[in-house]
Amino acid sequence: MKTNQPLLISFEGIDGSGKSTQCKMLYHELLDRGYGVHLFREPGGTLISEKIRDILLDRENMGMSPVTEMLLYFASRNQLITEKVLPALERGEIVLLDRFVDSTLAYQGYGRDLPLESIHKVAEVAIGSVTPDLTILVDTPLETAETRMDSRELDRLEAENADFKQRTRNGYLQLVEQDPARFLVLDGRSGIEVLKEEVFNRIDILLETES
Repeated sequence: MKTNQPLLISFEGIDGSGKSTQCKMLYHELLDRGYGVHLFREPGGTLISEKIRDILLDRENMGMSPVTEMLLYFASRNQLITEKVLPALERGEIVLLDRFVDSTLAYQGYGRDLPLESIHKVAEVAIGSVTPDLTILVDTPLETAETRMDSRELDRLEAENADFKQRTRNGYLQLVEQDPARFLVLDGRSGIEVLKEEVFNRIDILLETES
């Protein structure tokens, strides 16, 4: 197995953006190259976190308050960071996250209109100073994302109204403006292979810098 400096890379985007596909493709590419690499989804990634995921995405829980929702996401995230992510980084391995703190800022902050300052305070408690070395945002227009989800059963968040989803997408773009150096923004309307090449090219640069 290749040894390398630890890297934390997160993938973000609205539901139906195509981010999970790109995250999985990068995971398998890095495995094939011989890197120590892990892929975790959020919420989830541990036994406890997956149980929290079930609560968060269950459509029977449509009455969940925005604050409860935000706190559950961070509870799941804390367990994942503590149990899986930090140990992997300490071993000098690569961690890929299918969603991270930017999801909470976009969905619960901009989407639910919770104060961003409050979310940042909870983040300090839940994950401390853990920050991605690179965040890949697959920015996809709402109409495109919705079309891609037409044939699947929607979870609680996916079933939200269009206004909420548009606020969330806009929130992501505002996060990019606040921290442009950390983000690679991709046009989610592009083909899978086109996006794959853009991701791999950026990762190659990142790995060369860290080596």
